[in-house]
Amino acid sequence: MPYRSTHKQSIREIRNIDWKAFDPLSIIFPSLFSAREFAGSLRVTLNCLQWNPKQERLLKEMAAGELQTDNLQYEDYSKVGDHWEFLNHFIEKLDLDCSFSTHHAGDRYDNAVKMCKASERAMTIFSREIELPGIFVEILTAHRWKDLGYVFYEYYLKRHIQLDTGEGGHGDLTKTFNCDPRVLDHFWSIRLKLYQEGLKPKQK
Repeated sequence: MPYRSTHKQSIREIRNIDWKAFDPLSIIFPSLFSAREFAGSLRVTLNCLQWNPKQERLLKEMAAGELQTDNLQYEDYSKVGDHWEFLNHFIEKLDLDCSFSTHHAGDRYDNAVKMCKASERAMTIFSREIELPGIFVEILTAHRWKDLGYVFYEYYLKRHIQLDTGEGGHGDLTKTFNCDPRVLDHFWSIRLKLYQEGLKPKQK
């Protein structure tokens, strides 16, 4: 009997989360945790695996827009850094606090991804560059981020949608890399669990 992949269902469940019903900070912090893990997984992809010349060129071009880059600039942030450092800068600047449950969910997510093989972590990178923009659109439209004082996060989401989509975007650069559906099923179930465990209902 052919294997029936489930990662598309997990992605649909993530996109269909009622994001507006959850506390905005419990959305921002998982973005920080996953962005930091993404940078680590991308470095594993670049440094621990063998690629043919064309694949290596595409990966390096994509990574140049994610790691030690200056393509995120907002207010007093203009440094060269990984994308997670942008979020961390404003979280520290605004002295934002993460709930225990959200932080604990982030730790479990990070540990679960790190347990994957290098080749599996690479596949999650390729899939994310294609699937995350659709998730970011749902998060972007769920709250009035500017009114909440978190316009930096609105900028972060919009910029990533821009970087990942369209001709020559990060999704375009990585779309030809092969991915094992079993690996994607495992990863996206981990990502779904991050939100299921880390999101806190918005206080009325």
